Amino acid sequence: VLAGQHYYVVKGKAPITGAGLVGRVLEVGRRASRVLLLTDISARIPVVIERTRDQAVMAGNNSENPELHYLPRDVDIKVGDRIVTSGVGGNFPPGLPVGEVTSTANGHIFIQLYAQLDRMEYLRLVNYNLPGILSDDLGIDTSKASIIPSVAGRALPGVE
Repeated sequence: VLAGQHYYVVKGKAPITGAGLVGRVLEVGRRASRVLLLTDISARIPVVIERTRDQAVMAGNNSENPELHYLPRDVDIKVGDRIVTSGVGGNFPPGLPVGEVTSTANGHIFIQLYAQLDRMEYLRLVNYNLPGILSDDLGIDTSKASIIPSVAGRALPGVE
């Protein structure tokens, strides 16, 4: 991301496109930031299957299609089911669109992300100011994050 502290970016912001969640901001420098994509093998986010309300963890696997883990054994999951953030853990608010189930082969459940990571040009970085594991684990002072001035209307390189 070609925006850093200079443009009020802080760790934990949610990079999104018009289609859905992309990942989260991991590191912030003066003029650039590093985003952990949902497809990265290190990425784990709590999600929910919108139709059934069953919770799971979506895990990146360094491919285009992350997998769902930790589902109940009796889950009724179908190809086409919509996956959204669950809000558990305080990373993201509930209901952010993530993707949909594309296959359920051999006990693996794969997700096609709504955001087309290979076609991204601009990201919107959103700070939901949620107290949760981000503030605990990453050292974010959420009281200061809530008073960061808005940069709406400014043309920021790499940020919509």
